[in-house]
This record gives sequence, C-alpha cells and structure tokens, in this order.
Amino acid sequence: MERAERRAHLLRCALEVFAEKGYHAASISDIISRAKVARGTFYLYFESKRTVFEQLLDEVIAAIQAKVRRIDPSRGTEGVLAQLEANVYGVFETLLAARSTARLLVSQAVGLDPAFDQKLLEFFTRLLELLERSLATGQQMHLVLPMDRRVASMAILGSIKEILYHVAVGTELPPGPAMVAELLRFHVRALFVPSIAELVQARGARGTR
Repeated sequence: MERAERRAHLLRCALEVFAEKGYHAASISDIISRAKVARGTFYLYFESKRTVFEQLLDEVIAAIQAKVRRIDPSRGTEGVLAQLEANVYGVFETLLAARSTARLLVSQAVGLDPAFDQKLLEFFTRLLELLERSLATGQQMHLVLPMDRRVASMAILGSIKEILYHVAVGTELPPGPAMVAELLRFHVRALFVPSIAELVQARGARGTR
C-alpha cells in the first residue's frame, strides 16, 4: 500500500471508530485494530488521536468552504436566487455525503479543547460573514427586507446546524432535496420581500434549476 493510501486508510478507519464510539471513548488501539496496522505505523502518519480528528474535520470544513460562493449581484434577481440555492444545496450535499464526519462536526467537535474551539469559531464566523454579505446584497437589490443582518445570519446558520445535527444522529427526515427546499422556503418567507418570496414559492425552490 502506498504511503498516501495507507494514510487515507487510517483516516477512514478512525472516522468509523469515532462515529461508533465517539471521540472521547475511542482510542488509538481501536483505530489501529480497525486498520490492522501496528501502533508504530500509526505514529508514522499522526502524532495523536487528536491530530487524526483534526484532519478529518479540516477536510470536511474545506469541502464546505469550496461549495459556498459569494453572491454576484450582476446576475439579476433570478441569478441571485439561483446562487443562494446553490450555496445551501452545496453545504447540505457535502455533509449528507459524509454523515459520519458531519456528526463529528456538529455534535463532538465543540469543547474538545480551546484551540479547536477557536478553529470552529473562526470557521462559523466566516460563514456568518458570508451570510451577512449575502443579505446586504439582497437589501441593496431590494430583495431582502430591512433587518439586523447579524441576528438574521445567526438564525439561518443555527437552523442549518440543528438540521445537520438531526441528520447526523439519524433522525428520520425528508430526503435531502425536499428537506433543503423546505428550509429555503422557510427562510425566504422570513427574509425576502413578498414579491420575491412568492417567486421562490412558485419556482418550488430548486424545481426549475
């Protein structure tokens, strides 16, 4: 097995162990037993259980960031709505495709240690800033209602995190596209001027994309 393949194999096995036992209950012994490698082999690639956990979360954070784009107002009303939908779908599709990692992100990563809490805070702060900029663009285009953009951004992000938590722990919910469409309809009714909210309702969120 090539070095890169072995490292990826260790990460996959660690993810399985973390998903089954939780971060704190899992041990390096559990990981190497699942991976069928010697302890020394593990330490060739990772310094500790924490470094494995951090790498797993770094990968999903990077995947999420790659899916979220700044809204381009030059594309007009339909273009802005399409971009908004693409951002939300991109985040959900990324996390729905990696449910075990999503579970670690939303239910086990917080409180790991101060350094990791800071990393998560910075990540979510970047998402909040992107949401605020998107709302500001919408207000400039007379698409979004007057509001406190910071509070509204927190409400949006909080609802997404709550749904992701329930997805991650196995709560029965509608299929991904239907779930995201409902989330979009909910926020559009709260955030957008009536004419735009009606437009989105008529389009059935993603239905015309």
